Amino acid sequence: MLKRGEVVKLVKAVADTREVEIGCHECFGQLDRFAEAELSGLDAAASLPLVGDHLAKCADCHSTLEALRRAVRGT
Repeated sequence: MLKRGEVVKLVKAVADTREVEIGCHECFGQLDRFAEAELSGLDAAASLPLVGDHLAKCADCHSTLEALRRAVRGT
């Protein structure tokens, strides 16, 4: 049986689901464009909304983006 917090998290995930989404593979394929948009001072999430949405929901892809940011900065 699910605990209350788990049910709330599940309901939130379902409510946040869009009709069109991308998976990790598609997101990974566009991370360079997303990072370049950020570096150019653009709103990357607005420029690539499906990537931005996926990054907001997926900790693994967000971690990959953070690693890419660090590599670009040289830190």
